[in-house]
Amino acid sequence: MSVITFLASVAVTGTVAGLGLGSSMGQIRDTLGDQYVADRRKKSLRLDYGLFEFNLYAGSCEAVGVQVHRLASGTDGLVPPVVSAHFQGFSGGVPISGLREEIKKGGVRLLEELQRQHGYRRYRVVGSHVNLYVVDETAPGEPLEPGDLWSIMISGLS
Repeated sequence: MSVITFLASVAVTGTVAGLGLGSSMGQIRDTLGDQYVADRRKKSLRLDYGLFEFNLYAGSCEAVGVQVHRLASGTDGLVPPVVSAHFQGFSGGVPISGLREEIKKGGVRLLEELQRQHGYRRYRVVGSHVNLYVVDETAPGEPLEPGDLWSIMISGLS
C-alpha cells in the first residue's frame, strides 16, 4: 500500500490503523505505542505521534489529525512502526489530484469544497466527518506546492 493509498483509506474510513472517533487512550497506545508527546488541558488530552494526532476528551477520542505536511522533510521519527511500511523512503508533498482518484476507488465518495481562506482550501469527504486541508498558496522556497495535501482531520464536528 502506497502513501496515497494509505491516506485515501484514512479519508474513506475515518480511521488511522483502526483508530478513530470514540477510541480510548488505551486502544491508541496499544496500537501505536507509547512514543508520543502528550499535551493535557483539564479534561482534554492531545497525543502527538508525529504524523498522527489524537485529541481526547474525558478519555474518548474526539478528533484525529493526520499532519501530512510534516512528511515534506521525510519520515524519520514521524511514523509509528505499525504503519511505517506505507511510508518507507517517502518525502515531499501529496497531491490532492492523486488522492482524489484513490478516494473514488474506495466507493462513490466525492470531495466537496467547503471553504477557501488563508492560503488553504478545505474539502469534506461527502457523508463523513473527514475534512481535507489543501495548500492553495505558498511562499517561494516552501517545500509544498499549491494542490498538495496539508492535513486530514476527522472530527465529529464537520
